[in-house]
Amino acid sequence: MNLFTEGKKTFSLFCVKNYVPQNKISTDNRNGKTYTAICFTTMQLPCFNIYRELFYPFNVKIVPYNIYEMLTPRGLAYWIMDDGSKQNNGLHLSVYAFKNEDVDKLMFTLPFRPGLAGLGRREDKFNLKCSIHYNRDNKPRIYIFKQSMENLITMVKPYFLFFFFSFFIFL
Repeated sequence: MNLFTEGKKTFSLFCVKNYVPQNKISTDNRNGKTYTAICFTTMQLPCFNIYRELFYPFNVKIVPYNIYEMLTPRGLAYWIMDDGSKQNNGLHLSVYAFKNEDVDKLMFTLPFRPGLAGLGRREDKFNLKCSIHYNRDNKPRIYIFKQSMENLITMVKPYFLFFFFSFFIFL
C-alpha cells in the first residue's frame, strides 16, 4: 500500500461517492524535470474547519501555536513520508512553505534540549537532535542528525508504509 492509497482509505468517507483520483503533472523550473502525482479531493465539510482555521488563518499557511501538543509520532511519520529526504546519514524535512517563525515552532517541537525538565519546563516530546539547514535557494529544511535516527526510526516505524520504511531503514 502506498501513501496515496492509505490517505484515500483514511479519508474515503469524506470524498464524493465514486470519486476518480486526478493525475497531476508539474515541471520543476529549476532543472526542467517533470514530475507526476496523483491526488484526491475531499468534500468541504464543517468537520475540517478547525484545521483550516488552525493552519490557514486569513488564507495564509502557518504552524499553529500548539503544534507541540498536536504533532504525534504518526503525524511525524506522515510528514517524513511526504516531505522527508535522505541527507548523508540523517534526514531533511522540507519546510519551504513556512515563514521563519513557523519553522522555529517546528524546531522547538522536535529536539532534545538537556536540562529543560530540571528547570520545571516540559519534557522533550521527540528527543531528536536537529538543526535548520538551507538549500541553495536559501529555503529552510529541518535536519535530523545521524545520532537521532535510531530513536526516530523506533518512534515512527509503526506508522510507516512498507515501501517508505524499507527505504527509510537504510538511511
